[in-house]
Amino acid sequence: MKASRYDIFMYGSIIGVPVLLILITIGLYLGGGYAYTVTVLAALLVLTLVVFAATGIKEIYIHRTYPGSRKVFGRGTDEHASTKPKVRKGEEVDIVLDRFNNETSKMDTKTYKFYADRLTTVLGAILDIKAYQDNTVSIRCNCRMGICGSCGVVVNGKPRLACETNLLNAVENRRVRVSPMLGHPLLKDMANNFEDFFEKHRSVEPFLYREDERERESARHEYGQGSEDLSRFLPYSYCIMCGLCLDACPVVNSNPNFAGPQALSQVWRYYADSRDQKGKKRLFDVDTEEGAWGCEFSGSCSKACPKGVGPASAIQMMKGELMKRIFEDK
Repeated sequence: MKASRYDIFMYGSIIGVPVLLILITIGLYLGGGYAYTVTVLAALLVLTLVVFAATGIKEIYIHRTYPGSRKVFGRGTDEHASTKPKVRKGEEVDIVLDRFNNETSKMDTKTYKFYADRLTTVLGAILDIKAYQDNTVSIRCNCRMGICGSCGVVVNGKPRLACETNLLNAVENRRVRVSPMLGHPLLKDMANNFEDFFEKHRSVEPFLYREDERERESARHEYGQGSEDLSRFLPYSYCIMCGLCLDACPVVNSNPNFAGPQALSQVWRYYADSRDQKGKKRLFDVDTEEGAWGCEFSGSCSKACPKGVGPASAIQMMKGELMKRIFEDK
């Protein structure tokens, strides 16, 4: 394979700099007439390195033909004009996007050709389509590493994080269908409005409650907690608020007033925390048909959760605690 100027610059620097230092050392050691000859050689070597540096910098920062670049040296064309990755041994797939049109309030379906390699994610493919095929495509994303929970979509009928879904693994009959989540109001294409989601999250007071106001404002030490206490609520603290559980929940999609598995799982998370002093009042606040008792226990929320939080189990344990209250009152 023909070496680029970038490669010549890189290897020339690796070899040339040590050689230059050796020549300077020899010149200082020998002195006399040899010093003049060594100085001339060193000067020629410095000039060569300067030329390599100039061409390398030009190629890197102007032509942008370093490894990983999207442009081909010597041509003004874009190698990714058809979203083909640099690894050409990819597999051509059809990406079908169900896009919500805010102007018509209807779903539009459009198919895009894409060449994917084994590391391409659904999010990466959609962003490439947006960059090089259709810049009107909209999707929410942020961290691109399964932490922020922004890129929730429906892939082949299943709610998933686009950044954690491998494109080739999701291929069915050489096509991948990506749709917006329908458990949240739609804004445009695959971007959802999460205002109602966060309002329900705030309504359950998802923070530690302490009775002593002075302690809350000026705590002198951390709250002690053993491993057993931690294990009671730790799995439910992994929620990244991606909203996939709400999209998978059949109750949320039929009753918009239902609190939803995300908010209810956070109720249990703080109720089970030994540091919290709000007690059973947390459970009594959701002891309603639109709270804990609205759950029909389909388990789809736990299956959809990318972090294994298990909202369904949290809600069932919550129901068990509420049932104890009935027998205690008797």
